[in-house]
Amino acid sequence: MSKITDNFKYLAQDRKIEFKTKEIETPIRRKDGEDITQKQIVFQTALRINDDKAVACGVIVHDSDQPRVNYQVTYNKIGQVTDRNKMPQITSDLNDINAMRSGYYRFVVSGDGEIIMRHLGITGEDASPMMDVFVYGGRILRAVLPELEKIEGVDLSQAKS
Repeated sequence: MSKITDNFKYLAQDRKIEFKTKEIETPIRRKDGEDITQKQIVFQTALRINDDKAVACGVIVHDSDQPRVNYQVTYNKIGQVTDRNKMPQITSDLNDINAMRSGYYRFVVSGDGEIIMRHLGITGEDASPMMDVFVYGGRILRAVLPELEKIEGVDLSQAKS
């Protein structure tokens, strides 16, 4: 693991956040034709949103010796689109939430209709801003959940744990 991922792991322990960790290696070809292996460290956990609902969430960090790396924070299985005929209105409602309420996170609908919330960023050795983004994401999701429940054609109960 890199210094960045080590620092993130330390911050998680300090905040008593338990992550399952796994390393993913993906072969990629650079522009110059050279084949290299790209490593990512995946930190996975679940977040209890309320008494009935928990969502899978995680942080994916590119594992590199570079001073700054890309990362992604995701909250998965928030809900499911149940009526694809209402997709234009669902997308519009989610875009309104994205514009006014979700801060640095974005709600998106995946190809299979799953609603997720994600943030893409760049971090350096001080991983505390990345940890803060992860923690605040749970607060943002709790705050906008009532608005998500009002969207017709979306079922949030399918994501209950």
